[in-house]
Amino acid sequence: MNSQIADCKGAGQEGLLLALSTGLRETGWAVFQGSAVAASGLVGLKIRRKVEPSVRIAHQLDALSAVTSRWRAASVARSKPSGVNRDAPGLEKLDVSLREWAECLGIPLFDYASQEVRSAVAGQPNASRDAQCYAIMHKLELIGQGRATAEWEAIAVGYYHRTLGREK
Repeated sequence: MNSQIADCKGAGQEGLLLALSTGLRETGWAVFQGSAVAASGLVGLKIRRKVEPSVRIAHQLDALSAVTSRWRAASVARSKPSGVNRDAPGLEKLDVSLREWAECLGIPLFDYASQEVRSAVAGQPNASRDAQCYAIMHKLELIGQGRATAEWEAIAVGYYHRTLGREK
């Protein structure tokens, strides 16, 4: 059992949502209090050399555990990478690990396809990452704020979950 799963905590604070844009190299996260973005950031290893997916995943889950221990989210919404046309055992392991992590914390995990979120936020399922980022900046009146693309994608997931997704 992973160390991040062994250190489980109880349910989170009512109304807080942790939104994730997951990937093996980096994961963007955003915490929503109501409809407002309270905080956002990135987790991932900042090295260029090849690192096994299990090492990357363990690092990400440790970092996300630190985020959840600070913010105590009541639910998690994430966009899953889509468009991968080959076997991706690392992404499958990330998927299973995130499910175990959320289950251990006792908080529900809501999955959305990236294309589902992009379609709702930017108006088309194959919108570029930049188009999605600009669309969410515009919708939430956050134009000019400096954030990484993965953070904007996480914000888009949280917005989608809060306004159009399964939370409604």
